Amino acid sequence: MAKTDDRVKFFQDIGELIWHLKSEKIELMPTCFYRSPQEQEILYAQGKSKTLNSRHREWLAMDFVLIRHGLPIWNRDVAYDRAGELWKGMGHTWGGDWESLGDIYHFEF
Repeated sequence: MAKTDDRVKFFQDIGELIWHLKSEKIELMPTCFYRSPQEQEILYAQGKSKTLNSRHREWLAMDFVLIRHGLPIWNRDVAYDRAGELWKGMGHTWGGDWESLGDIYHFEF
């Protein structure tokens, strides 16, 4: 599949995830989509990323924060687990499963 096709599918699946979660009264707000190589290098140097080749650099990953009562929820919550479960059910990778980083906000194609 060409990168453009991957991106189209990624966006379609993100939309499906958001609509499904909305039906369950779970709201996510995007916090990060594309990262430049320089931004990725900074996160890597800070230990906030384990790779210099993040899928964010390819437009194939998105970070979200859970919103509840209008406020961001930054701690692990069952709603993150539910979002990750649905995302993985679509055949994708959820950062919440990563033992080395446990990035509950990260959803990648």
